[in-house]
This record gives sequence, structure tokens and C-alpha cells, in this order.
Amino acid sequence: MTAMKKSGEENIILFPNVERRLAEKGIEALQVKNYREAADFLEQAYELDPANSDVMAALVLAYFEAGALRKAKELCREMLLTGAGDYFQLTEMYLTILIQLHEYSEITEVLEALFEEREVPPEKTEHFQTILEFCKRMAENEPLHKSMEQLDEDNPAYKEAVEIRPGELDFFKLNDLREQVVIAGKLASQPIDPLLPEIRRFLGADTGHPFLKTMLLNVCKEQQINTPLTVMKFGIKQDFIPNELPELHLIPIEVKIARLLEEELEQSEPVLLESVLSLVHRHYIAVYPFELKPVSPAAWAAAFHYTAIAYLGSSPDMESVGQIYKGEEGDMAKAVKWIEKVEEISYPII
Repeated sequence: MTAMKKSGEENIILFPNVERRLAEKGIEALQVKNYREAADFLEQAYELDPANSDVMAALVLAYFEAGALRKAKELCREMLLTGAGDYFQLTEMYLTILIQLHEYSEITEVLEALFEEREVPPEKTEHFQTILEFCKRMAENEPLHKSMEQLDEDNPAYKEAVEIRPGELDFFKLNDLREQVVIAGKLASQPIDPLLPEIRRFLGADTGHPFLKTMLLNVCKEQQINTPLTVMKFGIKQDFIPNELPELHLIPIEVKIARLLEEELEQSEPVLLESVLSLVHRHYIAVYPFELKPVSPAAWAAAFHYTAIAYLGSSPDMESVGQIYKGEEGDMAKAVKWIEKVEEISYPII
């Protein structure tokens, strides 16, 4: 662009090379890990120059790093369909996004199509084959509850194949999150009573993965277990009656925190809101059924907001974030420490 021009009918004057300057600012922000700022600049550059594949690729990366995975997926898919950019680099990026979204069936379809059409270069064959095999296994586990419903549950062979018997599992050795979901799905389809002694020992121990303890409690709740179970997580021990626990998706304080965050960020920072709500949900799945102190939803909302910004590569000021939600700074600091502790113990690879 070498001269000033008007945009559409709005009579907005655009100065020479404005697209390039916006793109440069976006890439600079990417390099210092200010992903939300990078996305803002690159979105503007993309709007002015929608055919620029370099801008599109940088915007996909900014969306991905900012946690806006759906936007990253849509734009990356558009680039693949229109032939913008390096095809196999884009394919690898698209697969990475799909893995983060746990869309293993779609990954399998994409890779199988590439192999069938013999479009995979020799140097990529082994890499793509490894991904394909992994995603096939994950895709088999993903719709576990649906596949169970499709089987004949009155068939003795079915029950023998899926039921877990006492002594068959060591709950303390189950550390893979996806494996834990699969096991919980199997337990939900069978009477839990024969396994209650083992579950009771696991829930009350100071070891064992917090996420699996949550899943087991949820199974006990679904099967209306009315006897108290001692649960220990993060150094806290308490008795709970599973049938009296709140639903996992209706934890009262989580609902209040989410509402505060949505009121503050939904219009101004939708990308950040997506990341914060993901962090909130992950946290309350891990700590369930405990309600950690402080009890103030405002302090927790500020703490999650602060932590999410830090995770996205910025250096937020705790006092400034706290003022947004009008929470006590001391309570917010305690909540931040809890969030960091729970993340470190429960999700060390996330």
C-alpha cells in the first residue's frame, strides 16, 4: 500500500503501510508473550489485508497461545482450504490445535485422508503415523459412555468385559487424566458397592490424584451412596455424604465466580474470559468437594483473573486486578497461592 486510501463508505483515512505496522506490532507482542495484545494488532492487520498469509499464520499462533482455540481452529482451517501458507506447516498447526481441543476423531479423519491420497512427504510419514495411532486410541476412549449405551447391557459377556472387580485396580497408580476418565466411566456403569472399601481407602489417603478422587465421588453421588466417606485433598480432611454433594457443574462458589468474571470480561476481554473460565473449572474439579478459604467469590474471581493473565505471559499487578472486583487484597493473595498449589499438584503437565 503506497498511498492513503478510504475504507468502504466510512470515510476512514488509512495511512501508508498501516497493515505492515500493525503486523509488526502484533509479531513484537507475540515475541514477548503478550498474546492478547498480539491478537488485537493482528486482527486489525488481517481485516485490512485478508490475503496476507503471514498475518494469518501469526494470528493463528496468537489465538492458540491466548487460549482462543476455536478461533485458532477456524482460521487455520480457512488457510488450509484456501491454500494460504505452507500446507504441511499449517497441517501440523491444525493438528496441534485439534489435540488441545481433544478432537481426536477429526484428527484421525484428517490424517487418514492424507495417507490415502499419498500426500504425506517421506520426512513427515513417521511423525504423522505416530500422531494417527495415538489419536485412534484416544478416539476410541472419547465416546466411552456412548459406546457403552450401544452395547447390549443384558448380555453377560458385556458385563464381564466392562465391570471392574474388587482388587483389579490400584487407584493409587492411576495418574493419567484420560485413563482416570475411562475408569470412572466404567465404574459409573456398574454397581459401586463391591468396590466401596477400596474407594474409601483411596479417598481418605493423603496420596492419590485429586482428579480421580473427584471422579469417584461423583460416581458415588450418582449411585446415591448415603454413607459418610472421608476425603483428603491438599492436606485437608473432611467427611462427606456423596448423595448430599452438589453437582459438579453446579458448585455454588464456582457459579458465583463465573458470573463475576463474565460481567467484567465478556464484552471487553472475551479471549481472556475463555482462559479464565477454563482455569476456574479445572480448579473446582480438582478441589471438589472442598470449599477452600477465603470464602469471598470476589477474592477468588480476582485471583483467577490475575493467574490467567500471568499464565498468558504478562506481569499483572495484584492490587490493580483486585480493585476491579473490590475484594480484599489479603484474601486475593491467599486464593492465588491456593490456585498455584492446586495447579502444581493436579495438572503438572498443563
